[in-house]
Amino acid sequence: MKCVAIDDEVHALKVIEMHADKVDKLEMVATFTNPVQAADFLEKNRVDLIFLDINMQSLNGFELLETLTHKPKVIFTTAYSEYAVKSYAVDALDYLMKPIAFSRFLKAVNKVEYAAKPTMTSPVGNASEEEKIISVKSGTTIHRINLQDILYLEADGNYTKFVTDKESIMVLCTMKDALAKVDDRFIQTHRSYAVSTAKVNKVEVHQLKIGEKVIPIGSSFRKEVMERFQ
Repeated sequence: MKCVAIDDEVHALKVIEMHADKVDKLEMVATFTNPVQAADFLEKNRVDLIFLDINMQSLNGFELLETLTHKPKVIFTTAYSEYAVKSYAVDALDYLMKPIAFSRFLKAVNKVEYAAKPTMTSPVGNASEEEKIISVKSGTTIHRINLQDILYLEADGNYTKFVTDKESIMVLCTMKDALAKVDDRFIQTHRSYAVSTAKVNKVEVHQLKIGEKVIPIGSSFRKEVMERFQ
């Protein structure tokens, strides 16, 4: 898997390089302290993954992504937690807070392979990454839902609601079964709730919000949830 690292702090860049060197499936083809030079390189060379800092002079990480015609997978690396929600809104695979431990780095890298695997079938063979369609049955009706339209899942006993901004579809399945239908963009926050990380606009210790909907964060899920949004 070809990757590049972009960070205007030399020490932070070296940490990413050292971590990547320990992972056989990663090939670090270039590193940059200058985001403008990095953007030029990425327009001329295809890579699979970018480790991307956010706060950089001349061009921040979000601005750099906007310049790219072809966008690789992205893992953000930053010392600032306030950009976490925005990072998932641009479909970043993960958000690593500095200093970055190798175990956390490896977990993020493993998400790249997971995201590359088809998790469900679609009648259109060349559907884009965003256009993943799942089928769910409510009563005698089969609904086709685009994963990017789902806001959250809400379990009630042996039933789970698949909630979009247009409808709620009650399906005879447990939360575990519902999570098996979706992909890594979803995270369980409570025994009765799982959310699409891209739809979350506010995260607090005991709850998060999707629009005006308040979703609880259970104590047994809190550590993983907070790490996901850090």
